Amino acid sequence: MTLSRWTDNSENSMDEILENMLNYENWLTRDLDPLTEDYLRYQVDKVFDENKTVTLNNQEITYNYIRYEYERIRPGEENNEMRSLRVYPLAGFILVYSDGTSTQYITNRSGGDNTKTILRKLNNYSKRLEIIPSPFNITEDVFTWMIYRVLNYGENSLEDDTHLSLKKIIGFKGATQDRLAEVRGTGNKIMNLLSTLAFLFENEHVSFIKPVVEYQHETIEISLDLYGTIDIDFESYTGNYIMHQEEEKNSLITLITFLEIIPKILTRYRNDLDNEEWSIDEKVNFFTGIGADIQVKIKEKISAAAAEAAASKENE
Repeated sequence: MTLSRWTDNSENSMDEILENMLNYENWLTRDLDPLTEDYLRYQVDKVFDENKTVTLNNQEITYNYIRYEYERIRPGEENNEMRSLRVYPLAGFILVYSDGTSTQYITNRSGGDNTKTILRKLNNYSKRLEIIPSPFNITEDVFTWMIYRVLNYGENSLEDDTHLSLKKIIGFKGATQDRLAEVRGTGNKIMNLLSTLAFLFENEHVSFIKPVVEYQHETIEISLDLYGTIDIDFESYTGNYIMHQEEEKNSLITLITFLEIIPKILTRYRNDLDNEEWSIDEKVNFFTGIGADIQVKIKEKISAAAAEAAASKENE
């Protein structure tokens, strides 16, 4: 599920934001179907009657889960008598959360202008900077560093005081779900090196990678792209929240991913840069080492094949 993060700059508290969203009857001017003159559907619901809390990074986070659905007229189809072509629905959810100072949203849409338009409509905002995108800063170098960590440090935690490890990484080509490679820190070394080499050769075509992360007692599959959008595979999740009601489970997984896991991964990446544990030279050595190990294995295979051929001739 694609997720993007946004910050509310309205200076309203989280409770005021939620109240305003839910009390849309007080401010909403309902759109009409131009053909039938019926009101178009507009509905916003709060899943949790009372806001919930969770402690992340030693900070109490308050959150709630909003479901919305409203209808729009499809441009150019205003007079089409078939309603399914004339009218189209927009539906989704917003995870609203706050640390008591700032309120942010995580929604199941990418971080583009269309999503910003939806968030502004649901809040009845008219100023341009009341809602701004807050994507993660992710680069191709982060992708390569993750592979480096998986191959060279395996099960080692990225942090000293908590268990946070990259179990494996799967590369995907472009915007499709075509698997390029699966890189693990365990198993057949040469197969992992070949998988890594395939990934690196296709790197110009890879828009995101999918690490399987083990964090404390949670195992979560997430995807990170170059635009800072995050994708979480809720179906494959295992951990403490597996038996929770779906919206609460997904809320907690999302908050842990956005507020702890990804920031901790990116912090370790930046620390490795600052400490020169990861640098251009180290990257070159990484690439060179992959090539050297593969060449050694190829030479071993060639020598074994030559010895087998020589033995076969002697027996003729």
